[in-house]
Parts: sequence; C-alpha cells; structure tokens
Amino acid sequence: MRRSFFSVLVIAFALANLLPASAQTPAEVAEVVAAQGYYVEAGSEPVNETDLVELVDMMLDEGRFFAPVVLAEDPSGGANAFARAIVEQFADDSTVVVLTPGEIGFFSRDFSATQLTAAGEDARDLFDSDVGDGFKLFANNLLSSGSGGFPWVLVFIVGGIVAFVFWVVRRQTKVEKQRKVEDISEARAEIKHQLDEIANLILNETDAIRVSEHERAGEYLQAASQTYADALDLYARTTTLQQLETISDSLDRARWQLQAAVAMRDGRGVPPEPVKERATCFFDPAHPPATETAVLRTNAGERDVKVCPADADRLRRGRQPQPRQINVGGRPIPAPMAPKSYGGGGFGMMDIFEVILGGMAASGGFGGVGRAKPHARRHRRYTRSQEIPVTKRPPRRRLLPTPRRSRSGGGGSISRRGLRRR
Repeated sequence: MRRSFFSVLVIAFALANLLPASAQTPAEVAEVVAAQGYYVEAGSEPVNETDLVELVDMMLDEGRFFAPVVLAEDPSGGANAFARAIVEQFADDSTVVVLTPGEIGFFSRDFSATQLTAAGEDARDLFDSDVGDGFKLFANNLLSSGSGGFPWVLVFIVGGIVAFVFWVVRRQTKVEKQRKVEDISEARAEIKHQLDEIANLILNETDAIRVSEHERAGEYLQAASQTYADALDLYARTTTLQQLETISDSLDRARWQLQAAVAMRDGRGVPPEPVKERATCFFDPAHPPATETAVLRTNAGERDVKVCPADADRLRRGRQPQPRQINVGGRPIPAPMAPKSYGGGGFGMMDIFEVILGGMAASGGFGGVGRAKPHARRHRRYTRSQEIPVTKRPPRRRLLPTPRRSRSGGGGSISRRGLRRR
C-alpha cells in the first residue's frame, strides 16, 4: 500500500514537470517587459537573450520603445490581441511584437499597420532560422519605413510656413513698391522746386548779362540755360531715383555756370568748377549759387562750407542759418543730409552734418533718415548578411506600466505560413 502511494507521488511529480507552466497574462508579461525590455517564455523557441537586450537598447537609442515577446504557445485570443493588450499597459508610444509557434503578432502606437505588416512579412522567414535575427530585421524594417502613418501634421506645418513666407514676401514686395512710389513722389517734388528756382535765377540775370560787355558771360548764361533745359526734359520722363540724382547733378552744374556768368559780368574771375564740392548752398540748395566759403563754429568744432551770399552775410553777423528741411521717407531732414536724388547734399556730407550737429541739433531738431514703418533618424537597414551595429549603454530606466487613455494604433498578425490581418 505504501509502495503504491509512493509510486503515485513520483508519477504526479513527473507529470508536473512535463506539463507546461500555466500561460502568463498580457499584464504579467508587461511587467517583465517593463523591467527588462523583452519577454521570453519558458519552453519557447530557442533565442539568444543577449541579442534581444542589444536590440532593445539600439531601438531606445533611436528614440523607440520596441519590445520583442516570445511565447511557448499560441494565446487564445491570437498574437495580435496579446500584443495589443501589452501595449495598452504603457503610457509611452510603444511597439510590441509577439512570436508564437503559429504566428507573428504585433501592435504599435508608433507605426502603422501597413508598416508593421510589411516589416513582418520581410522578416518572417528569418524567424525560422534565428529568432533574434528575425526581431532585428523586423525592427530595422520599421526604422527604414519612418514613423507611423503619413506625416500629415508635418505637411500642414511645412505648408503653413511656406504660405506664411509667401504672404510675407508678397506683402513686403507690395510695401516696397508703394514705398518706392512715395519716395519718387517726394524726390520729384523737391527737384521740381529746385528747377523752378534755377529758372527764376536765370531769368533774373538774363537782361543784366546780355547788356554786359563780356561776351563770355553770355556764353556761360547760355550754357546754364541749356543745362537747365536738358534737366527739365529729363524730369518730364523720369521714373527712378537714379534719374532724379542725375537731374540734381545737372542743376548743380547749372548753378556753377550761372555763378561763372555773374562773375564775368561783375569783372571777377571765373570760379573753379566744383569737382568734389558742390556749387549748391550748404544750407539750402534752392538758394542762389554758393559763391563764398564760410566757417561754421560749433561745439563740435569748425568746418569750411560753401554758402550763398545771403547765408554768408548772416554768418558774419553771428547768425547761424537753419538748414532747409527736405522730406525724405516721410520725415524732414536737413538738406546737407538729404540724398542727391532729393536735391540734397548727399550722405557723403555726413561728416559736415556731424560738425553742425554739436551746435544746431538741439535747436534744429534734426530727424533721422528712413520712412516711418507702417502699422500694420537617422534610419538603419538590416540585411541577413550584416549584423546590427549596437553599443552597450547604461542600465535602462524601468518602464513601469502605467494606465493610459484609449488611443488608436496599428496592428495585425502574420501566420508563420501566411498573412492574416486583424
């Protein structure tokens, strides 16, 4: 009797060791995956777990959570449902691939079902020869396919940026065109004012010069009249600031020619033709030609400037003339600082302006130049002939399963002998 009871115990113990352990639930498998990054069930297909560790590390380096799971038996609900149940245990985007004797199941919130199925079909045969290599090829197929789904968000972002840049460029072009029209209008108004003043000066001197005994005075007067006529003709056709600058230079030459005619009439020598300096009055281009040199004494120092007789007289009497204000870009600025296209002295006279700035800026209130602004993965491909490059890394953070809200993902399963979508 005792012998029979002992025999029964031995047989029961042997059967207990022969029968497979009870299958673990997805939640239990997820606990193991959270701790070590993968799961291999006892009694499943042989696999080198070192390969799985390196694979999980490599995917983490790529910013992906990829968990390989190997089961000894096909789960009752299928490998796809098992993979999905594991993924639902994690808060981060994750991909789980479940290998069973009969199929390859997968689910991911990082990749689409199409990407997963294509990666699994390509790696299916390799699983039969080496489980670790099969998982490696599966993972690298996913990396080479890109992130999950078509990047519509990226398309919208890029499209929005392109549209915004196009709008800005178009608006800027429109603003620049309008600004150019306004600049030309301002410059034309000032040049026209100076043309009128030159015409008046020529008319005032004509009678006196014609009755003079100096023939050359009449020649200079005729030359000034012709220069003025040519400038007036160009003004009628001008459409650019560069043309207006040419007119400004012509007016400066007409002033010198008129100055020479007056000098010959009065029995004086002809003043040298200006090369660097202009024949324009420093304080106001519309004044009569600059015939005298004056010294400006200010807090910033002294400087010689060419001025008309009236301004020279004011300076001798201790009165410093205020420069004419010319509108440039909607702001009045002193004539010496105005561009030549506006009939001003040009920016080359900035050093002179800086001299008078010390004594005149406080009272003159000079403005600046410029129009006021209107309000207005790397990816790696694994082949069977080459190993995945991996590097050792510090121990991974523990990926503890945490509850998460429901979120869509891609998944499916591949039979070890054919495709089966779920």
